[in-house]
Amino acid sequence: MKLRVATVCSGIGAPEKALTLLGIPYDLVTFSEIDEAAIKSYCAIHDIPRERNFGDLSQVGFRALPSDLDLLVGGTPCQSFSVSGKGEGGDEGSGTRSSLMWNYLQFITLSKPSVVVWENVPGVLTYKHVHNFRKFYYALNGLGYAVHVKVVNAKYFNLPQNRERVFVIAIKREMNVEFDFPYGYDSGIRIKHILQDDISGIPKTKNLEKMELFEPYIDEYDTHRIIRCGDLHWNLFRQNNIIMSIEGISECLLCSNDAATGAKIYDNRDPDNAMVRRFTPFESMRLMGFTDEDYKKCRHGITMDKTVENVCDSELYKQSGNSIAVNVMAAIFGELYGVKDWQDKVFRERKKTPEQLMWEMPLFAACLRREEEENAS
Repeated sequence: MKLRVATVCSGIGAPEKALTLLGIPYDLVTFSEIDEAAIKSYCAIHDIPRERNFGDLSQVGFRALPSDLDLLVGGTPCQSFSVSGKGEGGDEGSGTRSSLMWNYLQFITLSKPSVVVWENVPGVLTYKHVHNFRKFYYALNGLGYAVHVKVVNAKYFNLPQNRERVFVIAIKREMNVEFDFPYGYDSGIRIKHILQDDISGIPKTKNLEKMELFEPYIDEYDTHRIIRCGDLHWNLFRQNNIIMSIEGISECLLCSNDAATGAKIYDNRDPDNAMVRRFTPFESMRLMGFTDEDYKKCRHGITMDKTVENVCDSELYKQSGNSIAVNVMAAIFGELYGVKDWQDKVFRERKKTPEQLMWEMPLFAACLRREEEENAS
């Protein structure tokens, strides 16, 4: 048996990638995407023909929709809810990008999938925008769904990125299925673990005269955080001015193909060639849980012929920042569909035992640290 799956605002297909990672068989009924570069990347990664694309979600009332869907996933645009955006909101009928959430609700109403997943930024829960969230939540309730909500951070699912997102999981009440959000933890992965080995061709940050580096305080027991080791002085937004140590984790990737924006790191793995730089698109896709093979398929096409350019690097930056984190989606699907070994697939060699996690709890960790210090002395 295969799940009948559809996704909207599909990007490069993180939900589909998560299902594949878990080994859950599925048939993709349709995906919905309007960005040409994203469509190219999606089709290359998942080997799906373009004809499967539903197209513009705003046209949901004018096209035939699939029925008997087991799973519908949508990460509708977040820009109008984001604190780094203009705060236009997503009121129904407003025409903002974030108001596509109501077209998504129309899709749900007409297709009646067994399970619905919606992902967005935590900004939708702020005082200014929460009325839209409440309306969406109660609409799903009224359609007969049991609705589960949680803010989930990708940094607890084997990705070195501080990426908080609201997830709504709606399951038809008649299915009588219980659901709990997955439990994650610090796997120990840091920025330095996802960087490319060869950085010889990577451009350094310009305007170095407007940059200052400083020695950060790094506690070996507390690196699961953004470690600031410098500042830039020319960008408008705070995030764009931070230089991060590769000993910690990254700030949230932005949806941007502008080289001047986005996170900057101090890559000092080679002291003789240390540099301040942005992540490469290759590294950006790793930060979202996509594989090196996925990058190659996006960049050079499904043929993997390096003489063919499928999607340019600047678009891959944008696609990474616009995606759902694959590992988070896989953890949620693992709990939802009872995949017992989902932690093996998500955490891989960094999976921790219950005993290891117990010793990381504050009181146990303090005892362990004291014991280490006594042994050292």
